[in-house]
Amino acid sequence: MQTMAPPEDAMKERFARIDERSDRTDERILEVDRRVAEAAKETGRRIDENTVEIKGLRQEMIALNTTVQRGNYAVFAAIIGAILAILAKGG
Repeated sequence: MQTMAPPEDAMKERFARIDERSDRTDERILEVDRRVAEAAKETGRRIDENTVEIKGLRQEMIALNTTVQRGNYAVFAAIIGAILAILAKGG
């Protein structure tokens, strides 16, 4: 039994639908590319902002550490002074 080939119009219609789907896919890919570019730009901006904040925090931590170290030296000097005073008193 011989089969009939589809009419030429049906083939053109199928190819037209495939082309249409391909065009929609291309549009979606372009939209995704645009969104990725916007997200990358926003992420870069956030990283820059956080870098500035981290630098400020680092400077504050250094200042706090310096203050604590000075306090430790003052306590150490006070204890040594108290020990020397007790020894000088003879007690």
